[in-house]
Amino acid sequence: SERNPFYFEGIDAQDKTTHFTGVGSPHTGLNYIWPMSLIIRAITSDDDDEIADCLDQLKVSSAGTGFMHESFYHTDPSEYSRSWFAWANSLFGEMVLKVAAERPHLILKQ
Repeated sequence: SERNPFYFEGIDAQDKTTHFTGVGSPHTGLNYIWPMSLIIRAITSDDDDEIADCLDQLKVSSAGTGFMHESFYHTDPSEYSRSWFAWANSLFGEMVLKVAAERPHLILKQ
């Protein structure tokens, strides 16, 4: 919610198209989004478009590392905290399995 002081939005400065929206926290700093907030949004959503948007944001937020981070800067995902964050990576794996089982058309291409 935009009423949350740690809700942040931004356009990726690199690709100029990805619109990041998510929640962060005081300990990761202002304008840093938690990938876990996007993962939870995808897990709890029943809207294909919202889930697909979360998947796109998560892919770009990995900054080419193939890993989820603790947080990333709302306009530059290459600025992130914790290059390896097992909690976020494990939750991401759980989300992938859930989406594959319930909405395979969103992630499994023929």
